[in-house]
Amino acid sequence: MYRRGRAAPGWWGAVIFGVVLAGGFVGCATAPAIGRGGPVYEVRVETVDGMHTSLRGPAGRPACIVQVADRVATVWLASSTHADRQSPVVFEADAEALKDGILVERNWNTATVHNVTDDELAAGAAVVTLPANPRPISVELRFDLVSRLAAHTASTTLPNTARDSSSR
Repeated sequence: MYRRGRAAPGWWGAVIFGVVLAGGFVGCATAPAIGRGGPVYEVRVETVDGMHTSLRGPAGRPACIVQVADRVATVWLASSTHADRQSPVVFEADAEALKDGILVERNWNTATVHNVTDDELAAGAAVVTLPANPRPISVELRFDLVSRLAAHTASTTLPNTARDSSSR
């Protein structure tokens, strides 16, 4: 029997478990970019065989699976009603991680590792061809430099923020 004012031993275990679980969810939501440092790029699978992609879809029919270092993302084809939207960012990775290779997999028998080049990073795009029957599968990847995106966003969304304070 426990005295009043003292917590049961199992209660502390539940509190610790809750804190660890909450930290895990926050850690997943704010995962740092993959790699060892340097310029960071947002990576998108723009199209698979010319069709835009989505981060949601039927579990049994993914368009492809992409892996950089120890991060894996599943990508689906976008529905026809969302075909005009830009494909979503899959993850962020630095140039060195991308140069080490991106695994693009369609199924167990159709996969390849593509080592991104400096020219592809400068162009912001790469096309990976997966050998398949009856014809190859084309996967278009996009790379957007994160600092360039931040500068573009600042220049397009903050033009009216600098106001003359003397008129107030």
